[in-house]
Amino acid sequence: MSPLPGIGGNQRGIISKMKRPNFFVVGAPRCGTTALYSYLKSHPNIFLPSIKELHYFASDFSDVQKIAFKTDNDYLKIFAGANERHLAVGEISPLYFYSDVALNRIKQFDPSAKIILTLRNPVDFVQSIHQLNLGLLREDEPDLAKAWELQDLRRQGKMLPASCREPRLVLYGELGSFGKYVERTLQVFDRKQVLFLLFDDLASNPKAVYESVLSFLGAPSDGRTDFPAVNAGFEQKSKILAKIIHPPKLVYRVFMKAISIFGVNFMKNVSLIYNKIEGLNLQRAPRDVMDPSLRARLQLYFRDDIQKLAILTERDLSAWLTTS
Repeated sequence: MSPLPGIGGNQRGIISKMKRPNFFVVGAPRCGTTALYSYLKSHPNIFLPSIKELHYFASDFSDVQKIAFKTDNDYLKIFAGANERHLAVGEISPLYFYSDVALNRIKQFDPSAKIILTLRNPVDFVQSIHQLNLGLLREDEPDLAKAWELQDLRRQGKMLPASCREPRLVLYGELGSFGKYVERTLQVFDRKQVLFLLFDDLASNPKAVYESVLSFLGAPSDGRTDFPAVNAGFEQKSKILAKIIHPPKLVYRVFMKAISIFGVNFMKNVSLIYNKIEGLNLQRAPRDVMDPSLRARLQLYFRDDIQKLAILTERDLSAWLTTS
């Protein structure tokens, strides 16, 4: 395996002996990536870092990165715990799906990398990610129909929530148009390197999906039978604390620049503490029933893309076009 560019001779020898990431769950978000992270992380032959969503290769989403990596060597330090028993080493970063540069950078990093794509009905996805955005304070319009109407203004940089560090994450029509992103993935990676997973299948038969992932990664079954629901809908208990841990973009940039002085391990520990605090501030929140007229409108909006997606993934997605 050729050394990464920009790394000196002594470091090359060390890095060549390290276990490098060889699989990537690249999204889409709110489609089961957190559940996969939870299930796969406990497998004895699979290594996932303690921080989910590194987004290292998505340099165009720098304002949502949890660790400010300065070099490829910094990135590889996160995987220092991987050893010979780990048959698959990977990371799960859902925004790679939308990044203009991440897939090509992953291909350059490892041309034989295995890619896992998680997808769901885009109408349900839009509702789910809107709820997530509300919980993370990157959305300030609680009514989904009204948030949908704000997209044109937000595309122009207007009416953006103060704590929304990445404007693309509130453009719901773009986020839910999965077809073009899947098409781009298959232009970068050979189909045999890509595994498509549907959220519907993960919800109805998680064991079968889990075993298919293990087979794809070349890891043996660990006999897992317990697949609890992970990362369901939530809301913040304290809005004040939420505003502190989800600051506006400029504040976040200053914070990240300050802690980056102390190196990758320090930033990792800060991120772990942050995740702990945020977890304590979350509580389950039921998903509202979508207004039938809005659902019908969104189904019409995504109809062509769903049909395109069905062809690309070679899956029957006709159920996504029903009004139920």
